[in-house]
Amino acid sequence: MSRVPSELLNTVTVSDVLAGLARVPTGSIHCAVTSPPYWRLRDYGTARWDGGSVSCDHVERMARKDAKRQTPGGRGGSFADTPIQFSEVCGKCGAHRIDDQIGIEEDMDEYLRRLVVVFREVRRVLRPDGTFWLNIGDSTAGGRAGRTDEEEASLRARHDGTSTRPKAGRAGGAGSRRAVPRGLKQKDLCMIPARLAIALQADGWWLRSEIVWCLSGGTYVYARTPRRGVCVVLVKDLARYDGALELWNGSRWTRMLGVSPSRKDGREIEITLRSGERIQCSATHMFPTSRGLAAASDLVVGDVLVRCRLPEPDAPKDCAIDEDAAWFAGLYLAEGSRSDDTIQLAGHAREEDRWTRVQRVAAKYGGSTTRTVSGNRMDIRVHGRMLVAILEELVRGRVARDKGFGPAVWRYSNRFVDAMLRGYLEGDGHWDAKNQRWRLGFTRNYNLERDLRVACARLGYRLRLTMAFAKYQNGRRQIFRGEIRTTAHVGHWNERDYAEVVCIRPARVRSLYDIGVADEPHIFAIASGILTHNSKANPLPEPVTSRPSRAHEMVYLLSPSSEYFYDSVAVRGPVSGGAHHRGNGVHPKAAAAPDGTRANGSFCAAVRELVDDRNLRDVWTLATEQTPYEHFACYPERLVEPCVLAGTSEHGACAECGAPWSRVTERRRGRSSERASRDATAAVTRGWEPGCSCNAPVVPCVVLDPFAGTATTGVVARRFGRDFVGFDLNPAYASIGRGRLGALPADAPVVNRELPLFAAARRRAP
Repeated sequence: MSRVPSELLNTVTVSDVLAGLARVPTGSIHCAVTSPPYWRLRDYGTARWDGGSVSCDHVERMARKDAKRQTPGGRGGSFADTPIQFSEVCGKCGAHRIDDQIGIEEDMDEYLRRLVVVFREVRRVLRPDGTFWLNIGDSTAGGRAGRTDEEEASLRARHDGTSTRPKAGRAGGAGSRRAVPRGLKQKDLCMIPARLAIALQADGWWLRSEIVWCLSGGTYVYARTPRRGVCVVLVKDLARYDGALELWNGSRWTRMLGVSPSRKDGREIEITLRSGERIQCSATHMFPTSRGLAAASDLVVGDVLVRCRLPEPDAPKDCAIDEDAAWFAGLYLAEGSRSDDTIQLAGHAREEDRWTRVQRVAAKYGGSTTRTVSGNRMDIRVHGRMLVAILEELVRGRVARDKGFGPAVWRYSNRFVDAMLRGYLEGDGHWDAKNQRWRLGFTRNYNLERDLRVACARLGYRLRLTMAFAKYQNGRRQIFRGEIRTTAHVGHWNERDYAEVVCIRPARVRSLYDIGVADEPHIFAIASGILTHNSKANPLPEPVTSRPSRAHEMVYLLSPSSEYFYDSVAVRGPVSGGAHHRGNGVHPKAAAAPDGTRANGSFCAAVRELVDDRNLRDVWTLATEQTPYEHFACYPERLVEPCVLAGTSEHGACAECGAPWSRVTERRRGRSSERASRDATAAVTRGWEPGCSCNAPVVPCVVLDPFAGTATTGVVARRFGRDFVGFDLNPAYASIGRGRLGALPADAPVVNRELPLFAAARRRAP
């Protein structure tokens, strides 16, 4: 096998795609992953100009509304700083444009023909057992990428404040409406992905899979804002912080990309946990669980949701008031009331320690105290404006049904929060020394319930609060009843996780909201510390009301032959429920059971053991990723990862002929996460075997991206120990790509090639 020239390896070469591919030897690439320019979407600025002025840049810059806005690839996502090249004739110097860029063709058929030619060359450089993963999006007749020119102008106006009047002569801008392709009507969907797939089939490719990439309530979340610091925010209020708010994902703060209302479909679910917490969501909302990511509709009683400990602020607010003040506020929350500048605290006549501490706190903050003892009752009165101000800061509400922790409390340290919680427990709680727990009971106050959950999630305490009723005079009163344990585990043999699902039922909700976050693994914590998954659908914004906004793109898996390398074990995922091995050939109906009914004996015969993993599905739910690079179309790294992992051998390939080494696996028994605690099996790599008999050294597999852009494919390939070849026509993008590749750690992961080896060659079936 001819090797790829070293100057092309692990870099992005500035070249026309066909000229670049001509430098790559035939059959030297193991896997290709790419996303070509979509038809009539963008002008990437690679044109040559004939005539006119040599010093002219042939660029018209759009009017700016806000000088602080960022570039399209930046976090602001604004078009305000975008330079737009003239499409045919320069409006400043009269030069004529000459451009070989793919994606700006006037004719759709010409666009498809050029892509077929390019991918024919990709097939030449691929090994016969190689794979080609193609990401392609659609367009609308008369517009670009699903947007008519008027829609494009409206979108830009929303972002920039520029005029919506179409301007002639722009490619990729709000120019005049394009001609409708033959056979289509105005606003027809062009079906470019399907047309390209059929054309590639006709050109000799095997089309093996069509993968849908999905670009992907009231409840409270734990958040951090630049102005307010750490806070607890109602989901429906998040829109006020859009773009300036961070959510906790269990290990770090992750930026919220956006929030938007979501339609109800009548399948909404309420999940009740052993802690008594109730979570309402749509049936499709995802939660990390002990058995992997699962949709709410797939949860079963016994599943355990993943939870985390919430962080205290980086710079706690503790300064003028201390833990004594926090304890006093907690006691007031449990037993107090106010009348002007007088604070009343109720208690038992034997609680002398409380009286002594209240006196000390009042004296510290310039107040005075008096008390009245009548029978078993002791009423304490505290006077002092500073103490009133402290309560205004730390306690919200005035009566038992609406009191709670003030929003400012979460900006203090954990020691401060703990002192306030202790003050509350000494007032409203009962210490059960035998079982080492605080027992709680208070009137049905949802504000206080939420705040106690947040406090315990901050401190690492275990809280259980359930709704109950208590006898009151001649009737019943709604209350919360529960307990707080300050230790992580009791050690009892029957101890259950407080995040275990105990009830699932239909929910009646007023509204649903989708939230999107930036960083992997695209999860964030609600206010109780329970983790939930990124849910916001985030396709490119489309200002349309006559059809659904597009929220998916296509990834096609193609191969140059009917047999090719595909490592399914590398991309296997967790099962969504109790899954079993296939049947073992037993007839589906066994002999009649003793009661005269026919028993399905094959189930017992076939279900020998549970399995913990499953094959990769063809619907990938991924969120787009924010990038600091000035590029319009950086696809997310998580989209590339399964392509590289499945399409190339983790172990490597033969240095002589390039044949990839194949994984040898066996299923090993382990403990299942199912509540039944039955044994489960998962595929375990036992070793590797060569795909040839050359007995040559092992080298990394090679991944190609002919439209490399900023080298996202290359970054993923190098991260997993593969070599990379990339080409791009735009020098600026190639420079960014080379910078990203150069910034990777020098000690890139190298596969352990000392695993047991098997001499016999074996070809992997598709």
